[in-house]
Amino acid sequence: MRIRPVLIAAVLSGLVNGSFAREIRIFTNNSGKKIEAELLDLTEGKVRLMVNRKPFDVPIETLSAEDQEFLKAWDLKRQGRGDELYYSELVFEDDFEKDGFGEAWSHYKSESEVKGGVLIGKTIDINDHAGVDAFRFTEGRQDLEISVKFNFAGETAEKFNVWMDDKDYKGSHAGHICSVFISPTSGNISDAKTGNFENTIYEKRKGGGTLDEATEEMLKTKIVSFPLDLKREEWHALLIRTKGDEVVVSVDGHEVGKLKSEGLAHETKSVVSLTTNIDDVHYDNFVIKAAKPEADAPATSN
Repeated sequence: MRIRPVLIAAVLSGLVNGSFAREIRIFTNNSGKKIEAELLDLTEGKVRLMVNRKPFDVPIETLSAEDQEFLKAWDLKRQGRGDELYYSELVFEDDFEKDGFGEAWSHYKSESEVKGGVLIGKTIDINDHAGVDAFRFTEGRQDLEISVKFNFAGETAEKFNVWMDDKDYKGSHAGHICSVFISPTSGNISDAKTGNFENTIYEKRKGGGTLDEATEEMLKTKIVSFPLDLKREEWHALLIRTKGDEVVVSVDGHEVGKLKSEGLAHETKSVVSLTTNIDDVHYDNFVIKAAKPEADAPATSN
């Protein structure tokens, strides 16, 4: 039997777009009426359902809250954005629309300010310590999604770090767990917990001591660097996702680096901070999300 190329293309297209994957569900409207239907499409606030072989467009807002959540998840999955479902708990967000820091923020060696709809990162004395602006939450999480927009808005805007810490953890300096470093030309991800900030390593280096060769080689596995080419005076988007012992970093929608290391799997990350070096890194739309403890982690790449 001869199979036409057009037919093969149509079949492959259908498989790629998921048109052959039937989704049949009992939907409930706001009045409690139930109906079994096949889900066909979702667009412009309406869901297209097939009932008794006839298609109907139903406003999503007329369906139950459970159905609305189901449709949101279904839509994200078909767009290949299933990871967004994993980080479903909103921990903190700040769009900096109001001048001045909210009470949730804490600061160290910082003279940062919030005005004009942005956080303007500033350091008191870079020879002492970079300025830190932090949010601490009471119940730590293992897997976090951190997003923030940033702009290197001045000549002294050299770089910044996003730190994930646990101030109750005593095995590393200052409870440091993980750092993501960003500059206009480069970035890195580091496992601080079992790397450079592990207490014995940190104290030995601070005291001017020398690490043995095995330790130096081990430390090379605790950091990964990547090149960047970011224009100054322009806004960029940073996305950080932690899943178990892996951290993945994306900038402007593109994955730029990832690191797997045992310290990253720390179960109670409870502080997220922006550390500015030196001044005038601007930040906006700072959001922290977490995976709920009972959530199943999505597969990670090798």
